[in-house]
Amino acid sequence: MKLRLSEAELAHLNAFLDACPDCERLSSREVVLDLYDNERPVSMNFVFVKGGIGIDGAAELLYSEADDGYYMGERIEDAERVRAALEEAGALPRP
Repeated sequence: MKLRLSEAELAHLNAFLDACPDCERLSSREVVLDLYDNERPVSMNFVFVKGGIGIDGAAELLYSEADDGYYMGERIEDAERVRAALEEAGALPRP
């Protein structure tokens, strides 16, 4: 799935990723990002493509008290849910 982003949104996203401790850049184009502070935490893997990002995978993160850690929950298959998660985290400016 693809999320179209403007140049300003891409610049904002890159600045967020540079400052985010829960971001791992796997290459100059590929990113793994965990948004633990969202009301419903999310993990995603995406690549920068022309005009936005291509989302390879995204899922809700659920917390296990017993394991004291997060695990993958429901898969997210809607680009607008990914956009909303990025906006909530401050990775994209809110409209």
